[in-house]
Amino acid sequence: INSIISDSETMAKYDNLSLQEKIDTRENLITQMRALNDSCKNESGEIRSFTAEKTNKYNGMAEDVRALAALIASEKRSNDINGFASSVPVSGKDEKRETSEMEEFRTYLRTGRMSDGLENRTLNVDGVGNTAGALAPQEFVKQIIANAQEEVKLINRVNIIHLNQVASIGVPTESADASDAAWTTEEPVSVTADSAWAFGKRELGAIQLIKLVKVTKKLLKTSAFDVNQLVSSKLSLKLNQAFEKAIVVGSGSGQPLGVFTASNDGVSTARDVTAKGATYFTADDVIKLKRNCKQQYRSKGVYVANPSIITDVVLMKDNNGQYIWRSGLTANDPDRLYGSEGIESSYAPLTKTAGLYTMVFGDFSNYWMTLVDQIGIQVLVEKYAEAGCIGYLATAFADGAPVLAEAFSRLKMAATDPA
Repeated sequence: INSIISDSETMAKYDNLSLQEKIDTRENLITQMRALNDSCKNESGEIRSFTAEKTNKYNGMAEDVRALAALIASEKRSNDINGFASSVPVSGKDEKRETSEMEEFRTYLRTGRMSDGLENRTLNVDGVGNTAGALAPQEFVKQIIANAQEEVKLINRVNIIHLNQVASIGVPTESADASDAAWTTEEPVSVTADSAWAFGKRELGAIQLIKLVKVTKKLLKTSAFDVNQLVSSKLSLKLNQAFEKAIVVGSGSGQPLGVFTASNDGVSTARDVTAKGATYFTADDVIKLKRNCKQQYRSKGVYVANPSIITDVVLMKDNNGQYIWRSGLTANDPDRLYGSEGIESSYAPLTKTAGLYTMVFGDFSNYWMTLVDQIGIQVLVEKYAEAGCIGYLATAFADGAPVLAEAFSRLKMAATDPA
């Protein structure tokens, strides 16, 4: 609890800064941390112990860097503290002519009522009786998916397979690569069949994902807010958080399979790189993590780690004395680690723990996600009437898993620190 309070107080110090000011402040703190670390080295380059004063100073700056990293990530997703877009949705309807389906859906979102009679109804009903809702029109669904892809960096990199109905597909997973081609004469005497190339199979289904959000009636009646944009913004935020968590640490049981989860159906333990220590890892370990992937996957590969882990990485140097972490100095400039983009995810492992994972490198185009292009929404008018709100219960269907293990590499902490 004290840690949460401390983090909140630290973040509050920087709330009023602009995004660029937060980025500049974080970079300045990283520079100071590096200078402080270098000041504790002797002439041989060995690190001496910090004094109590320097330890407190360093820990304070590290805490600020973590807080700023969280604020920067949040603001880059364009979400304010309540989960809505920081920019107010455009008032009124879109300039494009709306379909009758979207017009009826807008009314449904405001009132919870659909047109009476099948002959006048343009919306498809999802469910029956008290649980009945409406299947959102494709324009609305596409906007939610677009928002998710814009806000979650990992979703931009995975291979999304769109399904038009709840179903499952068999996804071929390459369990072993084929051998290289061999030089031979113009008319080879014999050709040996390749027996090395092997495939497994994991069914990607359509696992149900449910989220309830509430919006005040006062906000819905405010002319500056368009109900479609308001609800889609809120739902897309909540759904994409679930998508990101699943891609990173999903268990694969009743949910997608994540890259940090060891599984023969995804990234097996054969893709692990063991760190030098149980409580720390080195710059060489980070380099080995990338080199563990075949060359063809490195160019599109990214590092994924928790912001707390990244704070340790910013001090690491390669054998040439160069820092391996380069902070993005503008909102559109990504952070880079050993030449590849570094993506911070709060769902990745938080601490360095003996025998557990701490970082992943991989080409996420080899992570496949099925997404049903239907989102059912039930409008709950009476349930939250006393609170002055309208509830929106959204139901989506998705699944996902890595389909090519060798496109990924995981850093695992050693069982014990070296003597």
